[in-house]
Amino acid sequence: MEENSTHECKNCSTPVEGQFCHFCGQRYHDHKESFGELAYEFVSDFLHFDSRFFKTVLPLIFQPGKLTKNYNDGKQRSQFHPIRLYLFSSFIYFFLFFYFNNVDKAFESNESNRNPTAFIVDSAGMAVQKDSLNQVVLNISDTLIKQQEGTSLPKANSVSDKKRFVILNDSNTKYSVTVTSYIDSLLNKKVTPEEYIKWQKSPYNKKKAGFFERIITLRLLRINLAGEEGKKEFFKKLAETFFHNIPKMLFFLLPIFALFLKLLYFRKKQFYYVDHAILSLHYFSLIFILLIFCKYMLDKIFGTDIFTTLAVYWMVLYLFLAMKKLYGQSWKTTFLKYFALGFLTLFAILITMLGNMVWSALMI
Repeated sequence: MEENSTHECKNCSTPVEGQFCHFCGQRYHDHKESFGELAYEFVSDFLHFDSRFFKTVLPLIFQPGKLTKNYNDGKQRSQFHPIRLYLFSSFIYFFLFFYFNNVDKAFESNESNRNPTAFIVDSAGMAVQKDSLNQVVLNISDTLIKQQEGTSLPKANSVSDKKRFVILNDSNTKYSVTVTSYIDSLLNKKVTPEEYIKWQKSPYNKKKAGFFERIITLRLLRINLAGEEGKKEFFKKLAETFFHNIPKMLFFLLPIFALFLKLLYFRKKQFYYVDHAILSLHYFSLIFILLIFCKYMLDKIFGTDIFTTLAVYWMVLYLFLAMKKLYGQSWKTTFLKYFALGFLTLFAILITMLGNMVWSALMI
């Protein structure tokens, strides 16, 4: 009788014809695996990983849009999966980032700096830079806020209060925060959180604070009563939490970036949202890989920052060339959409950073 050459995969019990299972991909052998075979499997997997890595990274860096176009056309097996590439590159980058940027050392150096820079934001959202400030009040011609009769808390129903911002700069810890003049008056009077809550519930208070304003004010009041060490510890934890949330912030920006591309190319019916997401993953991975090689390798070796500067220029030009190759529109149309994409992305980054700051302040 003819011998049956069909075997059963030991991993998924699928009938196997040949050396590999067509269902799970595991190699079939009917004997106990030797140490030599174990080493061979390791070397084989490593070389396969290494070859796919360079087949992915080199076109990603030097041929804008080609890798994304190949993936969307179905040529996927020969390259790194976009999500794996993003996770791998972002992990390496942020590992190096936190290794070379120690928050504790940064705060220690700030204590020895006697000329800190403070930033004030006025009611129009314009940034004004000042040096060595302890307390600066904008629109000083406005009248001071009157206190409510019979209470120790200032009244918060003045229209001018919305236009006046105060920068508080701590002389010892050298950290500053921008608040309204109403909150500044609360801090100067050493108002406790309990007193503030009681005032918010009082019938004499005709203007109640909003939900987020109340939370932020209560947080500032607690910090104000914590003393110098408490303030220093708060700002230290705030910076740590903010920086450690940046990877999450960028991962949150990925689908938003793809959504912007979808909106800009909504007439291109052949491109689905996932196609734009692939370009987003490849572009963000490119940024991490360039910063890894240029900032933390080449610049460290040669003691310069020229490679990082060139990498930033290439990042800016890269996206424009990738959009031109992938979507195939004219140079003029691509430039206009590239400009619009940059504006939308910058706006999303600012909103996300603000949300990260508020979230970090509330979580510590």
